[in-house]
Amino acid sequence: MSQRPLSLNSRLLLASLVLLPLFLGLTGLVLDRAFEQSLTTALRQRLQSQVYLLFSVAELEGTGESAELTLPPALLEPEFERLNSGLYGYLMTAAGDIIWRSNSAQLHPSPPPTDAPFPSPGELLLDTVSLNEEPFWRGRYAVIWEDELGGEHRYQLMLLRDKAPYRAELASYRRQLWRWLGAAALVLVLAQTLILRWGLRPLGRLARALQAMREHSTPRLEGHYPQELQPVVDNLNRVLERETGLRQRYRDSLSNLAHSLKTPLSVLRSLVEREKPAKGEKQASPEAETDRLLAEQVERMDQVVNYQLRRAVSEQQQGLGRQCFIRPAAERLCRTLEKVYRDRPPRFHLQVPEQARFPGDEQDLLELLGNLLDNACKYGNGEVALTAEQTPTALRLSVEDNGSGIPAEERTQVLQRGRRLDTLKPGQGIGLSVAVDIATSYGGQLTLDQTLSGGLAVRLTFPI
Repeated sequence: MSQRPLSLNSRLLLASLVLLPLFLGLTGLVLDRAFEQSLTTALRQRLQSQVYLLFSVAELEGTGESAELTLPPALLEPEFERLNSGLYGYLMTAAGDIIWRSNSAQLHPSPPPTDAPFPSPGELLLDTVSLNEEPFWRGRYAVIWEDELGGEHRYQLMLLRDKAPYRAELASYRRQLWRWLGAAALVLVLAQTLILRWGLRPLGRLARALQAMREHSTPRLEGHYPQELQPVVDNLNRVLERETGLRQRYRDSLSNLAHSLKTPLSVLRSLVEREKPAKGEKQASPEAETDRLLAEQVERMDQVVNYQLRRAVSEQQQGLGRQCFIRPAAERLCRTLEKVYRDRPPRFHLQVPEQARFPGDEQDLLELLGNLLDNACKYGNGEVALTAEQTPTALRLSVEDNGSGIPAEERTQVLQRGRRLDTLKPGQGIGLSVAVDIATSYGGQLTLDQTLSGGLAVRLTFPI
C-alpha cells in the first residue's frame, strides 16, 4: 500500500524545521567564535599594556656582565600588588633565571620551565599553561636592553593571567546566546506556521471550489485568486467549459441517435407481431424460430435504446443529491424476473434494509440491479441473494448466485464489453460492462468474488 504523500503545508513546515536549526546553529557557532576571539584580543591588548607599564618603570643598573635590570618594589597596577590576584609577573634572563617577581606572585609557585624558543624582541606570545592544575594565560615578551657602553642584555617578561574569569564570561555569553537563539527559533517556527496557513489558504479555497463543482452546485470556478493561481484557475475553467461542451454534444448525439432508431424498431416490432400465427394455428418450425429470434433481438435493441435515452437524461442529473430507496426497486425487479423465468422461477433472498438508499437516479439503479439479477438468474441454479449494507460513508451491494461461478483468472475479461464465457445462453455480453459503467459514473467500484457455495458474487461499493 503506497504511503499518502505529505501535504504542502507539512512539507514546507518540515523543511523549515530542518533548515532553521541548521541556520541558527551555524549562526550561534559564528557568534560564539567571534566573541571568543574578541575576548582573546582584549586580553592580549591588556597584557600588552601591562608589559609596557612594567618596562616603563624598569632601569638597567651597571654595565657589562654586572648590568642588571631592576623594577621598583611597588607598582601602580593594583593586581601586581595584591596577593593571589590572578595576575602574576616574572622578569627572567635569557637563560630563564627569574630576577624579579611581582608582589602578587610572592606566595605563588614559579612558572614551569618552557622549551619554547626565546620570543622575538617586541612580540607578545600568548598561550595557555597549567599551574597547580589550573589553566592560565601566559604572555611572554622579550626585550634587548643596551647599557651605557653599548652592551646588549636580553630579558624576558612573563605574565600569567588566571583563566577563570575569561571562562566564566565566555560561559555566561554562551548561555545567553543559545537561550536567545532557542527563543528565536520557537518564534520563527510559530511565525512560519502562521505564514504557511495564510499563504496556502487560496489552495484550500480552490479545493473547496472544485468540490462544489464536483457536486454540480456551480458550473465553473468562481472568485479571484493570487496571481500565481489565477492562470491555473482560468485555464481550468476553459478546459471545463470545453469538456462540458463535448459531453453535452455527446449526450445530444446519443439521444438523437437513440430517438431516431425508435421508429425503425417500432416498424420491425409491428411486422413481427403481424407475422405471428393466430392462436391455435401452427407454423413451420424454421419460420417460428426465426420470428422468435427476431422478436428477441428487437426487444433487446428497444431496451438498449430506451436505456441510453434515460442515460442521456440521468447523466445531466447526477450529483444533484438525488437518492432512491433500494428495496422497492429490487422487489419490482424480482417480480419481473419471476415472470421472465417462469419455466424455472428463481428464489430471491433480499436482505435490504427499508431505509437503504442508492445515491443516484432510480433508472440507473434499475439498470444496474436488472443486469446483475438477470445474470444471476440466467447462470445460477435457482438461488439469488441481494444484500445491501449502508454506513454513513458508503453503500455496499452484493448479488450472489449458486451457479458454477467464474474462475479467478477470467474475471477481468468478463467485465469487458462484449466478452462472454458461456455462449450457449442468450445475451450480448454487455450486462456486466454496463454495470461497471454505471458504478464508475457514481465513483463506485465493482468487483467479482466467489460465494461459499462456489457461485458468483458481484460486490458494489458506492461512496456516500
